[in-house]
Amino acid sequence: MKQIKNRLRDGIGIFTGTHNTYKRLQKHFNKQPIGFPATITGVERRILSSYFTVDEAEIALFLSYKFQSAGRIFENVRHQGVTEEQLQNMLDNMEKNGAIFVNIIDGKKQYALAPFVIGMIDQKVHTMDARFVLDYRKYAYQSYVMEHLTTSHPQGRVIPIQKAVTPDMQIATYDEIRELVRQREGHICVAECFCRVGKDKIGRHCLATDRRDVCLVVGDFGDQYIRNGLGQAISSEEALEILAENEKEGLVLQTSNCQKSIWICSCCKCCCGLLELVSFLPKPAAFVGSNYYATLDADQCTGDGKCVEKCTTEAITLTKKKTVRINRNRCLGCGVCVATCETGALSLKKKETPYVPPENLEMLFEEILKDKKGPVGRVLHLGRKFIGR
Repeated sequence: MKQIKNRLRDGIGIFTGTHNTYKRLQKHFNKQPIGFPATITGVERRILSSYFTVDEAEIALFLSYKFQSAGRIFENVRHQGVTEEQLQNMLDNMEKNGAIFVNIIDGKKQYALAPFVIGMIDQKVHTMDARFVLDYRKYAYQSYVMEHLTTSHPQGRVIPIQKAVTPDMQIATYDEIRELVRQREGHICVAECFCRVGKDKIGRHCLATDRRDVCLVVGDFGDQYIRNGLGQAISSEEALEILAENEKEGLVLQTSNCQKSIWICSCCKCCCGLLELVSFLPKPAAFVGSNYYATLDADQCTGDGKCVEKCTTEAITLTKKKTVRINRNRCLGCGVCVATCETGALSLKKKETPYVPPENLEMLFEEILKDKKGPVGRVLHLGRKFIGR
């Protein structure tokens, strides 16, 4: 009887210890600029366990959004009895699993925690299954949505498609997709879209395109993709051809909210988690970074309704009298409607106070962390957005 009690106690102890490790990791992630809030169901801990072994989770507690060398990390974790070789193996495995960001400076790797979105989930594109996709969606709607929508700066920005841009607009480099490609630092690669592949896994296939290799990853993030077989290195010309095809299919261009972009997504409302989410809100434009909005020249409009069909957030409506109306609170300034309009009645206009994004991702995270909110602050922030403040 005593042996049975001991074995039962050991079994419960193993479960409790593992549970506590991932719970501590969740709390550590939640302190980062882009948090990782808990849920009642605990689905977030199951997600973390798909990225980190228990030993790796203990190491990840000493990482942050700021890059560190393996030597610096080792100094912080050596008291746990980990050798430098064991640490390096765990860091390599975390990179391979898409759990962390890695860049290379002077030939040496630097390591940092990746945000859940965009970062960790995107690197799961080749290894996820239907259960992971359902867990991700459950977590997004149970808890993560509030975190994503209430940061002081959005993580991404919508930028106009090429056909919607004219020379007189004097568009900034960070808002011009082709300049982002040409002036990038490091490699550029094309990768499968996590959102569309995820929808495939649960039998909800994309209605906008049959292509999956539509996402571009650049710089250090692109190098990481290439190292781990997540994407294929391409030239600038090939990247521009992919973008042209994406624009032709009416996809919305989104990029990281910094001047030195690390990712460029081409999104649709049936697959993109962000567009799907904000489309439910009364004022989508308040939650998505953009420097432009659509305007209408009523004299040129024929009321054919093609722009209405293409708009991802239902910002454009057609009255019974075939009159087009644009709701600026819903317009993301993507320019897809402009490319659709055959009469030239639609065009983009720059917002009165253009937004200048931070220079790089670390600076963006610093800005977000400075104004990181608690539960009450997030609710108040959301309320102000709803009423247009």
